[in-house]
Amino acid sequence: MHDPLLEELSILIKRAWSGAGAGIRHVYVEETGEPEPGPGIEDLDLPEPVIEALRNRGIRRLYRFQYEAIKKIMDGYNVVIVAGTGTGKTEAFLIPLIKLGLETRMKPVSLLLYPTKALARDQLARIHGVLGFGGVTAAVYDGDTPSKERRRISREPPHILVTNPDMIHVGLVLSNPIRSFIRSARIMVFDELHVYEGVLGAHVRAIIERIKRHRRGRTPQFIGVSATIGNPKEHAEALFSSPVEVVEGPRRRKGTAYHVLVSAGKLSRWTVAAGLASMLIDLGLRVLVFTDSQQMAELVARIAKSYGKQLLVHRAGLKPEDRRAVEHKLRTGEAQGVVATPTLELGIDIGYLDAVVMVAPPPSFAKYLQRAGRAGRRGRTGYIFTILSDDPIDAYYERNPERFYNQEIPPSYLEPDNEEVLKIHGLALLLQERVVFGRYLRDPWRRALDSLVYERLAVKIADRYIVNWRPAFKIFRENYMSIRGAGPQVRIIDRETGEVIGYRELPQAILDLHKDAIYLCSGKIYESLGIDPVKRVAYVRRLPDDTPYYTRPLYSVDVVDYDIIMERTTSRGIPLAYARAALKIVVEGYVLRNYYEAGKKGIKNWLDEPVSYSYVTRAVFAKYPVNEEWDWMSNAEAFHAIEHAVISAARPVCGAGLGDMGGISYPSGDIVFYDAAPGGSGLARLLYDRYEKAEDIAYEIMARCDCLDGCPRCIYSPYCGNNNQVLSRTKALYMLGLVRKNKYRLPAPLEDRYGKAIV
Repeated sequence: MHDPLLEELSILIKRAWSGAGAGIRHVYVEETGEPEPGPGIEDLDLPEPVIEALRNRGIRRLYRFQYEAIKKIMDGYNVVIVAGTGTGKTEAFLIPLIKLGLETRMKPVSLLLYPTKALARDQLARIHGVLGFGGVTAAVYDGDTPSKERRRISREPPHILVTNPDMIHVGLVLSNPIRSFIRSARIMVFDELHVYEGVLGAHVRAIIERIKRHRRGRTPQFIGVSATIGNPKEHAEALFSSPVEVVEGPRRRKGTAYHVLVSAGKLSRWTVAAGLASMLIDLGLRVLVFTDSQQMAELVARIAKSYGKQLLVHRAGLKPEDRRAVEHKLRTGEAQGVVATPTLELGIDIGYLDAVVMVAPPPSFAKYLQRAGRAGRRGRTGYIFTILSDDPIDAYYERNPERFYNQEIPPSYLEPDNEEVLKIHGLALLLQERVVFGRYLRDPWRRALDSLVYERLAVKIADRYIVNWRPAFKIFRENYMSIRGAGPQVRIIDRETGEVIGYRELPQAILDLHKDAIYLCSGKIYESLGIDPVKRVAYVRRLPDDTPYYTRPLYSVDVVDYDIIMERTTSRGIPLAYARAALKIVVEGYVLRNYYEAGKKGIKNWLDEPVSYSYVTRAVFAKYPVNEEWDWMSNAEAFHAIEHAVISAARPVCGAGLGDMGGISYPSGDIVFYDAAPGGSGLARLLYDRYEKAEDIAYEIMARCDCLDGCPRCIYSPYCGNNNQVLSRTKALYMLGLVRKNKYRLPAPLEDRYGKAIV
C-alpha cells in the first residue's frame, strides 16, 4: 500500500476481523495537480478595485476554466461551471458578479442560491473574503435571518443577496421584499447544481417558472455550479428552461487521496462501519461516516458505543439547532467522529477531516465524488473507505474494483411534470397572482390547477383560475411551504411525552412506522404504536437502549391504473413503456431481525389490521416472454429475480439509491419498475432510456454469482416486500440468456396478466 497509516490500519482490521473474512480488498491512489493555467488577471476587463483585491489574495493568474467562465458570464450567457472540489469555482462566478455590482445602481444585482441555509451562511464568509474591498456588499436573507436584519436588508439591499430556493418559493407568496429582490436581480446563481435533481429538482424547476412569470418576460441570466454532474448542459437546460453554455475544469480535486474498498466479510456493514471509524479515531484521524438511511445512521452510532466511541448523528428530521451543534463540534474538534446522511455531503465548513467512511457505495458516482471530497481538503491527504457487503452491486464492484473508480457520472434527472409537485406550486402561483389565465400555462400546470378547482381551493371561469383565498392560504401555510418532498409528512409523536420527535414522508412512513415497527431517532429506540396515513400521525413509545432488534416490512404493491406516456422496443425486442402509474401499497406484516446476526431472515409477524396508502408516480413497464414449459411458480421466480437484479443495476446506471426505486413482477412476464417518490423523481425515465445497460449489468450480477439459486450477493434485496421469497437466479439467467440471443416467442399484450403480483 506504501502508506504507513493504511498498513497500520490493515493490521488492526486483520487482528479484529480476520476470522470473519473482513479486510481491505483494493486501494486506488488519486493524485491530481493544479488545473491548466490561464491568462493574468489584467487580461480581463475588470475594474481596478477588483484587480487590486485579487492581487491582495495572492491571485495573479487565473485558471483557464475560470477565465472562460468569467468571459462568458460577462458576455451575458447562461453558464454552467463544472470543476472539482477546491479548484476555484466560487471565484469564477463571483468575479463577474462583483464587476456587475460596481457598475449597477439597482440592488440586489445578483441572487446567490444554496440548497440549505447552513451552506448559505457557511459560504457567506468566503464570499466576503473574495470581495475583499468596499463598494460591493453581500448578505444572507432567509428564514433564520432576524426580523430586524431583514428590515434593514429590505431598506438597503446588498449587491449580492444569498438565500435558498425554499425562501424564494415562500417569498413569492408571502414576502414583498423577496418579490422585489427577484424583480431587481439580473443574475441568479444556483450553486451545488447537482443537488437539484429528483423531486427537489422538479420543485426548483417549478420555482424558476414562477420567477419568470413574476418578472413578466424579463428572464434573468442563470449560472449553475457543480463539482459533480454527468450531464451539465442537458440537466441545466431542463432546470432553467433556457439554453446554457458549459465550462469545464478538472473534475477531481487537488491533492492526494487514498480510496479503499473494504469487504465486510461475514459481518454486517453497520458493524464494520462503526468499528472502522473507531480504529481511525484511535489512529488520530477525524472521521465522517456516510449512510443513506436515517435509521441506519442511528444504528451505526449505537454500534460505535460498543467500541467505546461516541459518534454524533447528523441527519434530516433532527431539530435545526441539534444539527448546528453537531457541525460546531466537528468544526472545533470537540467531535472526532460523526455519522451522517447526505446532509453533510455538501460543502459546509466542518473543519479538517482526514477520513470518510461510506457504509455502502453511494447512489451514484457523483455522490461518491462529492462525499470523498470532504476528506483531505486544504492540502491534506484524504482517506476514503467504502464498505462492501452481501449486496449485488457490492459483489459486482468487489469483482471489478477498477470499474468502481473509472465509472461514468450518471446523468442528473428530474420529472418536470410531477403532478404532486405542480399541485404545490399551482396553489402557490394562484396565491402569488390571484388570477391565472390557463392559456399561458403548460398542460401539466393546467391539470394541477384543475385538481385545485376540484378541491375547492380555486374556481374556474372560462379560461381564468381564481384563487379561493381563505382555504387556499390555510392549506399553503399548513402543508405546502416545504419543497423537500412530494408526499405528505407524518408527525411522529412520543405517546408518553406528547413531543413531536420527527417527521416521515408518505409512502415511506407506512413502511417505517406500521404497528410494532422499531424506529430509531436521535440515538433512542422506539416502537411504533401505529400510524394513521389519513390524519398523518404516528405514535411511538421508548424501548430500552440495548434493544438489539430492527424490523423490515412485509408488503404488497399493485398497479391500480396507468397511462402510457411513451413506448419503445429494446434492441433485444423487449417492449418497454414509460407511464404515469397509480399504485397501492399495503403493509401486511413485518420481519423481526437481530442486527448482530447478518444474513439471517428473521421472524415473520403479521398485522391484525394492514395499513395501506395509494399514490401516483412514474414507472417503466417491461414485457418479457413466458416459458410455456414452466409452471406458474417457475415463471414467477424468474421474473421476480430479474426485477430485483435490474433494480440493483439501476444504481450504477441511473444513480438510484437503495429504496429510490421499487418493483412489481407478474408470472405473465410483466415487470414494473417504479419511482418510490410520489409523482416520480425522473429515475424511471432514466431507466427507460438506459434499460439495455441495466439489463447487461443485471445479467452479469447473476451470472458471476456462485450461489445455488439466489443469495444477497445476486438477487436478494433488503427492501423486498415478501422477504425474498419466490426467487430463482438460474431461471432468471436462463430467461435473460434467451432474450440476449433473441430466442423467444412474441410476448402477449401488456394487459394480459395472470396471477398475483410479486414485489
